[in-house]
Amino acid sequence: MTDPSASEPRPGWPHATSPSGRAAGSSAARGAVLIGIAVIIGIVLLQVIDAGSGEPIGDGGGASTETTTTTTTGASSTTSTTTAAKPPAQVSLLVLNGSGRSGAATALTNTLKAKGYPTLTPADAPARTGTVVYFKPGSDRECATVATAVGGSPKVEAIPSPAPTGSENASCVVLLGS
Repeated sequence: MTDPSASEPRPGWPHATSPSGRAAGSSAARGAVLIGIAVIIGIVLLQVIDAGSGEPIGDGGGASTETTTTTTTGASSTTSTTTAAKPPAQVSLLVLNGSGRSGAATALTNTLKAKGYPTLTPADAPARTGTVVYFKPGSDRECATVATAVGGSPKVEAIPSPAPTGSENASCVVLLGS
């Protein structure tokens, strides 16, 4: 008489089979290989998508985005960091009229407000030649963007000391000149 348990596969034996008749070890190996291939494909696709525009994907949620790139050559390494400019809704502006043209500061304030910038009440300033956009510390990139919206190639400079009257709550101050 034969032992009925002798024909059943025993766990841990090299020729143990699954109910489908395949070796149990090869199914686990095949699964691991498929997971590894999926991970590699995912990494490659992320690299291709990320290399596309150089800009973050999504709306950024209104917060600054910081990107760090490190390049290493031999024993030396260089690291550079760039921070994305804030959106217009987070950059408050004050427009001062030193041009001598009546209503110039109000007109520019309305134009910048239409572009999404929160603006303070425009005011007059002493007469000057040339337009300048002053920035407070940390707002230089945003104020450079404001300068392009103003047009006419204004200078972009750090806010002087003492700061123009009324500029306490402004990120950027546009001082119109003739």
